[in-house]
Amino acid sequence: MLLKAETHSAPHAPGRLQRNWLQGTLRALAVLLVTAISACSSQKAQPPEPTAPTTSAQSAAALQRWEVKGKLGVRSAKENGSANLTWQQASGNYRIHLSGPLGAGATVISGSPGGVSLQRGSEPAVFAADADQLTEQVMGWPLPVTEMFYWARGLPAPGAVSAKQADAQGLLQSLTQSGWQLTFSGYQSVGPYKLPTRIKAATRQITGPVNVTLVIKEWLPK
Repeated sequence: MLLKAETHSAPHAPGRLQRNWLQGTLRALAVLLVTAISACSSQKAQPPEPTAPTTSAQSAAALQRWEVKGKLGVRSAKENGSANLTWQQASGNYRIHLSGPLGAGATVISGSPGGVSLQRGSEPAVFAADADQLTEQVMGWPLPVTEMFYWARGLPAPGAVSAKQADAQGLLQSLTQSGWQLTFSGYQSVGPYKLPTRIKAATRQITGPVNVTLVIKEWLPK
């Protein structure tokens, strides 16, 4: 009987190359995956972006004309009392009317870019370059009306600020400026504005400490 010789064919070269290519690709992908995981685990968390000024603060800066009604309290070496307050502001011009024990009946402080006048009752008006100088001269304690134009709206006045602190909404809580330390303990919504309702301000004069408290009961933007 004739036996048919068995033949063994050699593996095809293309199949071997394909397997080698696939194994190499898998090894390369594994290396890339390990590298990516290591990079992610070692990356530090980025700090949060600083928040932009709040809309309420921006709105308050735009408020230039108003009428405020409330009370003004003063404690100093020469004064300890309070008065009803009406404050009318029209950009750089203002009129502050005090009535009660602190105002000795009625005191009107009127100011413009050209200067300030103060009149108590029926006495002749007294004039000066700024309200600080004038109120200290006549009443024995300083009233920083120029800075209060900003502080009353919950804003720092132009110039250097020694320290300040705001809440999460960007509303001013404390401020040290122009020799005064201020605390803002209340705000109210008035139309598009978020405005202070209680401000305590303290400073020290040669004669001793001066504490001024402004309580705003009614904001009337114009």
